[in-house]
Amino acid sequence: MVTLMFGIITVFWGTPDTLGLCLNFAWYFLALAGSHYWFVRRLALPRDELKRLVLLGAAGILAVIGVVVFIAVSTAVAAWLGGVALALMGAAEIFAALHNRNKDASARSSLRSDWLISGVLGIGTGLLLPFFIAAGPHALLGVSGGGALMSGALWLLSALTLRHDARKPKEK
Repeated sequence: MVTLMFGIITVFWGTPDTLGLCLNFAWYFLALAGSHYWFVRRLALPRDELKRLVLLGAAGILAVIGVVVFIAVSTAVAAWLGGVALALMGAAEIFAALHNRNKDASARSSLRSDWLISGVLGIGTGLLLPFFIAAGPHALLGVSGGGALMSGALWLLSALTLRHDARKPKEK
């Protein structure tokens, strides 16, 4: 829901300035870091699981970058650090999807494909952001908002699918 809300704000904001860009990136990164932290803590992963540590570490770095972007109020800083934050979070999601401690196909997470797609979207958005610095805050919010809308739609559909599948009676 955080990514969808950020994406919708970027669609309907006609003429953002540098301050608006930095404030939006800051709240988005902080809220996204908080939601990732909450989500990973709710997963049934052991405390020493590498997947858990990578996801929580990426969420922590995302939060720090959100604070730095809030303080810096610079288009270039927002684009570069925002790109790093999104690409890092995407890489952590891809790692979480591909890392399987048990090496057992049946032990794979049901979030594997969603983490892969979301990770690719995050890395792609993160890599694109610095190329749009010269185009200004509107373009940076457009690129990041587009990635956020795609990721948000993916995670919303994933949540609804998992909820629907959990309600089905098991076949005998």
